[in-house]
Amino acid sequence: MDTVEFFISSPNGELFARAVIPESPRRTPTGNVALILISHGLLDNIDAPVHRHLQGLFAKLSLASLAFDFHGNGNSTGTTTYGNYYAEADDIAAVVTHLHCKGIQNSNIQVIGTLGHSKGASSMLLFAYKYMHLCPPLIITLSPRFWLAREITMRWTDENKQQLQKNGKFLWRKYGKKPTKSNGDKISEGESGLVKEYWISLSDMSERAGTDMSVVQALPLHRCYVLNIMGSKDQIVPDEDVWEYDRLMRLSAPSYDRVVTRIVPGAAHFWNKRRELAGLERTLTPWLTSVLSKLSFI
Repeated sequence: MDTVEFFISSPNGELFARAVIPESPRRTPTGNVALILISHGLLDNIDAPVHRHLQGLFAKLSLASLAFDFHGNGNSTGTTTYGNYYAEADDIAAVVTHLHCKGIQNSNIQVIGTLGHSKGASSMLLFAYKYMHLCPPLIITLSPRFWLAREITMRWTDENKQQLQKNGKFLWRKYGKKPTKSNGDKISEGESGLVKEYWISLSDMSERAGTDMSVVQALPLHRCYVLNIMGSKDQIVPDEDVWEYDRLMRLSAPSYDRVVTRIVPGAAHFWNKRRELAGLERTLTPWLTSVLSKLSFI
């Protein structure tokens, strides 16, 4: 198994990427290496436990994978904002285009699926909508948010709100630390990594609130299979969000098996505990195996 790290240019910055290629990867009917692209959530990066676990899982299934940091996150350049979902969709398009045109280590690559977590799931769905010609046959959402105009209860402090009214923006948090070693059941966070400041402005909040996720009705579901996954203990995204995605997608799906939604018992939003990752694996593996068989990816 090879692990390759490199940068990919996007309109928003240089994107840090990590590809994991099994020794004998599955291939498409045309002979290209089949790869799944992984997109992280708000202020996260490719070293989060769930992304590390997923790349290991895909390798066990003989699938190549690539995780990358959105612009302004992790080791990528640029500046991220609260409402830049479509800009992140552009990042995904840049990564897919790079892989299809340049491959990895002299291997031709075909992105057969995309998996997005939290904010990355919403950005991934917008990518599939905006760049339908690049939309792969597999779409996997993990803890996806639908109603972007709804703010999380207690996300902003009274001081945050006062600064927003007075100055039009506020410093919400500092971010950028990377996860390191495990500690019992929960994966702990280390102190390494570049720390950045994350500002929230009125225009950011307006952009986020105005992002309409109902466009998923227009996805090319006649040639795509969708798996939506949610944890039953998610305290960040209500389960009604994932069921709204399920409802809207089924309105345009040509058959019942094109859209599948699963709830993982006991799992929270960040999927950073071993039992949560095990539940995710039990949910994802049979669906993926079945769909790969239908698509003749050997």
